[in-house]
Amino acid sequence: MNMPTQALGSWRRILGSLTLAVLLEQLPWSGWALALRPDFVLVGVLFWTLHQPARIGFGAAFFLGLLADFQDGAVFGQHAIAYVTGVYLVLFLRMRLLQFDPFRQAAQLFPILLTVQLAVLLIGWLAVNPPASLAMLLPVLSSTVLWCLIALFVRLWHGKGLQDRA
Repeated sequence: MNMPTQALGSWRRILGSLTLAVLLEQLPWSGWALALRPDFVLVGVLFWTLHQPARIGFGAAFFLGLLADFQDGAVFGQHAIAYVTGVYLVLFLRMRLLQFDPFRQAAQLFPILLTVQLAVLLIGWLAVNPPASLAMLLPVLSSTVLWCLIALFVRLWHGKGLQDRA
């Protein structure tokens, strides 16, 4: 059975962007750059869940969360559970999120990203030991800024401009 060209191109974009997100996580981050590094994989999964919910969902989030656990050397399943929670919240609020311009969308996504990071923090705390500081919550800000930049880029790419025309 042959896939239509448009569907194949969509899968290429999804897999290409998620592969890029995984590779960005592999860069040698250190110091404050590591503390402020956005969760590229989470932002990619949530973006594609919002825009292609039939293709990317709970299974992809769980698999990529396990991959993130493997990369970070974290408790196996720590990021996977948190990513699935984030995907659930994005799917629950999907119609609401799609109505907003990029800045309001990022503001609506901030609590979702914070919930995911708090889930990672809580699961790590329960499984291993309490964290030394709450610096683990700093990537929420940079992930929100990254989401806003990606949403602005996509909006400009599709020729909608920065003005919200209802």
